[in-house]
Amino acid sequence: MNTDPLDLTLFLAQSVVDQPSQVRVSRRGPTVIVRVGPGEEGRLIGRQGRVIQAIRTLVRAASDPRERLNVDLDAPRKA
Repeated sequence: MNTDPLDLTLFLAQSVVDQPSQVRVSRRGPTVIVRVGPGEEGRLIGRQGRVIQAIRTLVRAASDPRERLNVDLDAPRKA
């Protein structure tokens, strides 16, 4: 079974947030970038980072073992 890491990340992120239609997933090299709607970053991160860490673990487990993927949240920077 070959699972696309982008599809898996999209599914998991949409399952966590309140506005799943605003979730965007892209890839830059070995990093999967997740962008969510405004104010949704906290739901994706979870308490003490547990949710995003669980997503990272699942995506790494489902991807090619030779490819070390990382999942990052693309949140807007505050000035």
